[in-house]
Amino acid sequence: MHFLLAFVLIFGLALGIGISSDTTTELGTVSTCVAANTTQLSKGTCTASDPSSPAKLAGLRVGDQVTAFNGKPVSNWNQLGDAIRKAPTGSTAYITVKRDGKTLTLHATLAKVSGRSGAYLGIAPTVVFQPANPIRAAQYAGSAFGQVLVGSAKAVGALPGAVPKLFSKDRGSTAAGQVSSVVGAAEATGSAVAANVGWEYKVSFVLLLIASLNIFVGAFNMLPLLPLDGGHVAVIVWERIRAWFARLRGRPDPGLVDIAKVVPVSFSIFVVLMFFGVALILADIVNPVNIAG
Repeated sequence: MHFLLAFVLIFGLALGIGISSDTTTELGTVSTCVAANTTQLSKGTCTASDPSSPAKLAGLRVGDQVTAFNGKPVSNWNQLGDAIRKAPTGSTAYITVKRDGKTLTLHATLAKVSGRSGAYLGIAPTVVFQPANPIRAAQYAGSAFGQVLVGSAKAVGALPGAVPKLFSKDRGSTAAGQVSSVVGAAEATGSAVAANVGWEYKVSFVLLLIASLNIFVGAFNMLPLLPLDGGHVAVIVWERIRAWFARLRGRPDPGLVDIAKVVPVSFSIFVVLMFFGVALILADIVNPVNIAG
């Protein structure tokens, strides 16, 4: 049911609102200030004491098409956002844009937002949604489902190595920036809802987040480890295998597996899961990851 709900949500999103594209580097928002902290940044509000944003000082405008950052060509928003966050805070960045058919190179001194990892420029992309037909929507849902499933597996696999970076200043640029707790998910949702963007983006973000959480929970719950459901399935499968071998050798069915023997293992797994869960929650509270540029 977790998987079915996720597929239906993604399918309905593609069919009703549309599929967004990250292939554009056209600016949809140019912030006017450098927020004092991540909370103010999420709300998109400015006070009289906030300094002007690097993007505003550089002369960037809504509608500009960014083609290169520090001399490196960028073709989608992910490339541009990564380049901004990885650039040193306080350094001078050179942004090449197309405006009214002309190519311009503007320069900006990248800023720092308190509590946020990475440099800050103060821009956000134009998000365009194209409604899909049922066939395309089903294809998109299947593709997105697979990507989330693979991404979840990679995130879980990277979690042990990511723990040392959860509380580091460069968390956003490491594997620790790709894993989050319910606190991080709630903060990301709040930031998306409070952002100065269209309702399509807000609804799309929330629905995709819900779908992703359902896929992750469904997949995680099927791991062959007790006390997860997958562990109980594994025990039943092992019982049937034992019974089959016993019949082949003319012996009686050995019966049910003694679950009590694996209680210490189950308890150990529970402790490990609790450790990772608490570590992620604490990291998301004291060292949150902000994905804005």
